[in-house]
Amino acid sequence: MRFQTLPCLTSRANIAQIIYAAQPAGNATIFVDNVYFYRESTAATEPEAAAPTPNIDEGDVISLFSNAYSNVTVDTWRTCWSAGTLEDISIDGNAVKKYSDLNYVGVETVANQIDASEMEFFHTDVWTADATEIRIKLVDFGADGGFQGGDDVEHEITISNPEKNTWISIKRPLSDFSGLTTRANIAQLIYSAQPSGSATIFIDNVFFSK
Repeated sequence: MRFQTLPCLTSRANIAQIIYAAQPAGNATIFVDNVYFYRESTAATEPEAAAPTPNIDEGDVISLFSNAYSNVTVDTWRTCWSAGTLEDISIDGNAVKKYSDLNYVGVETVANQIDASEMEFFHTDVWTADATEIRIKLVDFGADGGFQGGDDVEHEITISNPEKNTWISIKRPLSDFSGLTTRANIAQLIYSAQPSGSATIFIDNVFFSK
């Protein structure tokens, strides 16, 4: 079915009539339904403004990624075993990590493991237009500092149906990561999303705090 734009409708601020006509004149019958005006969707696919600036004192923070703090050394924001694309972008002058086509992505601090023993919270800001679920996993390599050394622990939290098209500040007590029974050698942070392989998330202000 083809739709034709009316060429003489040069203004649209005071539409007052809709006229239907048909042939054969005088004895045609038509049925009409779903009569409305619309516009193409203008929903944003990426943030238009930066994430809120954290206001926690720097002395109470171990920051991995934030313009508000001095950040610790992170080995990589996308490991070789990740399933997703990383792009470093700027939103309103603020550095942001963009993960697209995301199934899961690994962030590693293996060479400089984080001692979060004195920390109480994990924080990250996330923006998405399409993710129906976001999962965040923390992995501690244990006292031996090695992967699968027999004392590794981990825990993953799930954010179901995250609010779309706005920055959401996820601040979770580390006690919520109940499987993370040690926190002196945190070496991996893993973000996952649904729908797997097609979700896009934007990340900022990733830190531990007390």
